[in-house]
Amino acid sequence: MSGTKSKNKGKTYERELANFLTDLYKEKFTRVPYSGAFVGGSNIIRINDLTEAQTRSFKGDLIPPETFPKIVFEAKHYANFQWNALALGKSVAQLDEWIQQSEESCEAKDKWLLCVKISRQGSFVLWDHTQWMDLNFSHTYRDKYQYLEFADFWNTNSRQIKEQSV
Repeated sequence: MSGTKSKNKGKTYERELANFLTDLYKEKFTRVPYSGAFVGGSNIIRINDLTEAQTRSFKGDLIPPETFPKIVFEAKHYANFQWNALALGKSVAQLDEWIQQSEESCEAKDKWLLCVKISRQGSFVLWDHTQWMDLNFSHTYRDKYQYLEFADFWNTNSRQIKEQSV
């Protein structure tokens, strides 16, 4: 997919995810304008010159409402994914990269959720189980990360996510 189409696909999924969360929690979630690690990774130093509210507005791909002060969302929408490697318990370089991006978008007390949509295949949520307590999951990746199909995740964990995001 060309760069522009790929970016549009990503932006569309970010808006879709923000709308889903807004409907779920009855609070406004919105996508980060020009998202792309403004304060993540090597750009983390930028937080030194920003207020806490400004910093929160540039972490990850979504801006959560103030009642979710410590949550960071990463959203990925891709055409293909190596389900076979994942099912065989092998490392998946693409997923490792997404996890790294999620971790780099966070400060010490933040918790991240990686929401992934694979075209014509489905969606899932992945998280670091050392950050989140007692979430319902069905699979583990690399002993540290857990994941679940998107709808099942939110149906069984939405209350815990809200409670643990402060």
